Amino acid sequence: MSVTEQIGEETMGRPDSTARLTGFRIGFSADFCDERGNLVFPDIGLPLLSGYPGIAHAFLGEYKAEYTPGQLADYDVVISLKPKVTARSLEGVERLAAIGRCGVGYDNVDLAACTERGVAVYITPGGVVRPVAESIVLLVLALSHNLVMKDRLVRQGRWAESTMRLGREPRDRVVGTIGLGNIASEAIRLLRVLDVKKFLAFDPYADIGRSERLGVEAVTLERLLRESDYVLVNCPLTPETRGLLGKEQFAQMKPYAVLINTARGPIVNEAALIEALQEGRIAGAALDVFEQEPLGADSPLTKMDNVILTSHSVAWTEELFRDMGRIDCEGALAIYRGEVPKNVVNPQVLSHPKFLDKLATYKATLAASGRR
Repeated sequence: MSVTEQIGEETMGRPDSTARLTGFRIGFSADFCDERGNLVFPDIGLPLLSGYPGIAHAFLGEYKAEYTPGQLADYDVVISLKPKVTARSLEGVERLAAIGRCGVGYDNVDLAACTERGVAVYITPGGVVRPVAESIVLLVLALSHNLVMKDRLVRQGRWAESTMRLGREPRDRVVGTIGLGNIASEAIRLLRVLDVKKFLAFDPYADIGRSERLGVEAVTLERLLRESDYVLVNCPLTPETRGLLGKEQFAQMKPYAVLINTARGPIVNEAALIEALQEGRIAGAALDVFEQEPLGADSPLTKMDNVILTSHSVAWTEELFRDMGRIDCEGALAIYRGEVPKNVVNPQVLSHPKFLDKLATYKATLAASGRR
């Protein structure tokens, strides 16, 4: 029995069909469920919503790459995985007060359009730091020891050839991170156990005190690329970082250096990366993100033994979705109480009359009901 069918016979505070929702409404994007309507993840924080008789929540019935106004119009908060939120998505949408994004990226949300409509957008940084940092360590080690290449050779019966592929350990080498936020900081902490020689960081927006506390040397991008054996991409996708790494930058890297991108695909010029790999200008890459997703099966990257490819999900764990879900649900409960959720990424909305009116209405409704 699907979640929708199972819950359709129950009361508020559990997922329900949209038609039966009353009171304060929380919607979850359809990609939390499989094609049968069953939850894909064991825990997305739903127990936090139990015990609130004034709250109902549901899973959107149809997945669309871009939300339509009809999907958003009847909710107070929408908790979202992959769908885009555009100006078109919000046309005529007046009720919606907040969108909770799972993760730290919000390049698929039109923040200006949300602000104009009085919709706060909040993210879940506390839920992603450890699993993404662990994934970076995983990819560092997998590239260092030629894990994927050796696995393929053994499966092909080429045992002896597999033993000839020597790796290069992170020990006594240089790790450079483009971006020095929470994920990069945690990755550095975890990588220290591998006796890395030196950590470099390029981040013009980072507090110098952070790099000093982490024992990381703040450098220019050019120096980071010249000296690093491992180049980690840990910055957000912005107009400034789009295409940040291209042909010129790959030419500056060591021929035995590797690139690891777990941030956003368009930060890297994919054609330039493919050319650098094909010509041996860098030794390898591990990519969880791509310019176009999903990655086409005909991409030259899929034919390279020195490249590790994952589906923008290398960090997906039970713990990741548990923690992100709880943070998103806590944000929804803050709206329910007429309060501002944590980690709002369009702070201009906090003084917008439409948003303030919505919060005041929620607070007054809660006070009138006698609930907390």
